[in-house]
Amino acid sequence: MKLTPYHIKKGVRYLRNFGVREFVIRLMEKGEPKSITYEQYRRTQRLTKKEFAEQRTGSGHWKNPPLITCIFLEEELSEQRRSACARKLQQQSYTNWELVLAKNISEGIGQAKGTYFVFVESGDSLAPQALYEIARGICNPQKLRQSGMHWKKCEGKPDVIYTDEDCAGSEGLFKPDYDPEWLAQDCYIRHLCCIRTELALKHVGSGLSPEKLIAACAADTIPEKILHIPKVLYHAQKPYILHMTGESEKSEPGLKDRPLISIIIPNRDECDTLKRCLDAVEKSSYSDYEVIVVENGSTQKELFDYYARLAAQNPQVKIVTWEGNGSFNYSAINNYGVSFAKGSYLVFLNNDVEILTQNWLECMLLQCRKDDVAACGVRLYYPDDTIQHAGIVVAIGGHARGVAANMCVGLPQDAMGYMGRIQRRQSMSAVTAACMMMRRDVFETIGGFTEELAVAFNDVDLCLKARRQGYRIVYEPAVEAYHYESKSRGQEDTGEKVRRFQEEIEYMRRTWNEIMREGDPYYNPNLTRYRSDYSLGASARGFRRSKRIGLNQGEFITVE
Repeated sequence: MKLTPYHIKKGVRYLRNFGVREFVIRLMEKGEPKSITYEQYRRTQRLTKKEFAEQRTGSGHWKNPPLITCIFLEEELSEQRRSACARKLQQQSYTNWELVLAKNISEGIGQAKGTYFVFVESGDSLAPQALYEIARGICNPQKLRQSGMHWKKCEGKPDVIYTDEDCAGSEGLFKPDYDPEWLAQDCYIRHLCCIRTELALKHVGSGLSPEKLIAACAADTIPEKILHIPKVLYHAQKPYILHMTGESEKSEPGLKDRPLISIIIPNRDECDTLKRCLDAVEKSSYSDYEVIVVENGSTQKELFDYYARLAAQNPQVKIVTWEGNGSFNYSAINNYGVSFAKGSYLVFLNNDVEILTQNWLECMLLQCRKDDVAACGVRLYYPDDTIQHAGIVVAIGGHARGVAANMCVGLPQDAMGYMGRIQRRQSMSAVTAACMMMRRDVFETIGGFTEELAVAFNDVDLCLKARRQGYRIVYEPAVEAYHYESKSRGQEDTGEKVRRFQEEIEYMRRTWNEIMREGDPYYNPNLTRYRSDYSLGASARGFRRSKRIGLNQGEFITVE
């Protein structure tokens, strides 16, 4: 890279915002390798004998260390199996545990004396530091490093703690922090899961599965008391199975309450593109909507003739004119459009988006009607049937300390993605406003789009403002659409546009400094912050560069 006064100024701003450590990390990570293998990662995480001894000695001096009941789910409750399970626990660096053998989870909890318990499937094993890491999280939940930035912290003791895991013959499963949307479809937090015994006893019953118990306990507490330790501390024998329903939540036919939805579409000198967008909207199965087309600077007679026909033929469509200063400002245009909206739910829709799902409004409305949800985004494709948007992760992209990136870009339309994430409804830190529904009350409370962000990251900023108020953002893959990206505005290919883009990057880093430092809570820190494919990378917080990769086998603690 050529060193110019502009680059020097940019580097000084980054140094001022993030400090020397982050500045050096960014320089180093520009040379990050394309990927690292799970074996490379695993070798850097292994516990040395010195670390084992320090954990055992240190935890022995803790005040009121919690007793953790370890429930081994075994079909054979023989003394031989008990001895084998005991040997596994004796390899733990944390010693305040008790062993219970049981054929099912209800029976095991009934015997538990510990204030917390974990359960281990037959044949599986724990990393030697597993109970230590969990006990430390119980004693000091405020100091537990989860996957990213949480605006609400755990007050008091946690109710549920879970970790990452791996399985025989496969790579690690690097999970997001707690997501009720994901848990409703698949018990991704099962291994290794620690639950407060008092809470679990309220839900114990005959035939209760571990998955149902976890879901019940999670529903019976608050999100701040469900903590995630982003470390591989559980080694399963059976491979992880995705429990995908393959269906979205269905809207109830004949909803008693059918709120008006306002669809806001900015447009400039695009007649055929806008017509294709509106034709797709007209096929919607939900009819209680209005469309507000925000005209901004068009000159084509053909387009104004089309506007006139729309006004005469379709009472659901209104054309309003934004008198800007001659430059494009996506945020200001949409805020202007909202001022004409009558609906209690807002849909921001680019004119170059073609909706493919007939019940798209119902699907998005189902999510936005949840009390803790502010906005819903959808699955978008390029015209070549590859992924353009499957949710947005913050604090990655472009380089290891980027601002945000669309995930799984370029994968085939029918791809599952990492842990099924392309096709799974889930919470994300942000979704694109190319097609986004947001509650009107939330939009107004957080002040709408930030008009300093004229082109880039305004949707990310909008979502983060809602997240900071305690709301969730949901990605709904059941809604599909083509996105003919940047059709009206064009590409960022001029010096002026590039400079503006850089200024908007700096705005995001300055405004959202905390989450840029700590990372996205729905993105595991063991994954790269350079690419958007959920792969492992040397930029990951969990990848420790050290000489331990070359240590002899005898210097590590091994697990049976």
